Amino acid sequence: MVVGNVTGTRMGLLMLCLLGAVGQCVLALELGESCTNPRGLPGNCILFRECPELVAVFGKPIATPEDTQYLQDSRCGSSGRKALVCCAGSTAPANTGNSVLPEPPHCGIQLTDRIFGGQPTQLDEFPWAVLIEYQKPNGRYGFHCGGSLINERYVLTAAHCIVSIPRTWKVHRVRLGEWDLGLDRDCNGDGDCNDAPVDMNIEKIVVHTGYDTQDKNHLNDIALIRMASPVAFTETVRPICLPLSSKTINANHVGLSSWAAGWGKTETASASQKKLKVELKVKSLQQCSPVYQRNGIFLQSTQLCAGGVNGQDTCSGDSGGPLMRQFAGAWYLIAVVSFGPSKCGTADVPGVYTDVAKFGDWIRQNVY
Repeated sequence: MVVGNVTGTRMGLLMLCLLGAVGQCVLALELGESCTNPRGLPGNCILFRECPELVAVFGKPIATPEDTQYLQDSRCGSSGRKALVCCAGSTAPANTGNSVLPEPPHCGIQLTDRIFGGQPTQLDEFPWAVLIEYQKPNGRYGFHCGGSLINERYVLTAAHCIVSIPRTWKVHRVRLGEWDLGLDRDCNGDGDCNDAPVDMNIEKIVVHTGYDTQDKNHLNDIALIRMASPVAFTETVRPICLPLSSKTINANHVGLSSWAAGWGKTETASASQKKLKVELKVKSLQQCSPVYQRNGIFLQSTQLCAGGVNGQDTCSGDSGGPLMRQFAGAWYLIAVVSFGPSKCGTADVPGVYTDVAKFGDWIRQNVY
């Protein structure tokens, strides 16, 4: 909307101001390092947009010379082409510990303010989107499911991506920080480039014990992948928040817009090389259930529906990937892609997703 465009323009002007600053502003701290701000208060060197205090100063209708100088003197480095500032009282956006599920601002923050009918994402958009790689016969490998990074050690995905695969396949690795599978190094038309994607080995996989491969209702379609070592967070590798507290996000998403992201099949029936996104409206089970009951599928309260618009849907290859909503500036993983109509993007047939909020206890018990 218009307000967003104006804000984005002003943000750009601030970045130019910061990047053009000299003298005491030219520091060489890295993202997440400790620092002291111009007022002598301890903080951490983080991206400008993640520092509420400085964003508030910048947002004043009338900026004083002191405000401008304070913003310039807060500069502590850069990350790519993005300015870093010393934010007092903040903590580093670094790894939060193996047993911790991060909360904002340590999750759900992207550095850019199964997909059918989708549109390409930006280079660093949805940095928690993960690809699952499978080892197949004759030395072949392929990406056929997605997932979401929820902390530095765990990926949340769908159970069927683990146990409902061909017998000759084996879950091999997870890939983080990917954008375009067709490029060795992801770059956009403006010359901005990402770091190389990260392939992580797997230590352990936990599939929900209530998932039955023979159950066409696809109940409890959820699984956790524990990586063999912690992954370092970067601009393109970051965790998404989980909606495990009603204080952070409303559990009732019906009628609201959500977003899915992945590399699944597109309108051309081939997998996408680039990470795509699509906007989907969440539907109530009352709206969604009758469509599936006609085929002997009975949805439960642990599932939710989204989509049902012709040509806009998640699709094969997006399984396990995220269905997301943004709340108070942070992105939350509200559901995991589970299943849908055989013809993706069928009008009035929403896709079915595993409702993450209903599995909070299970996630906490299996993340260590």
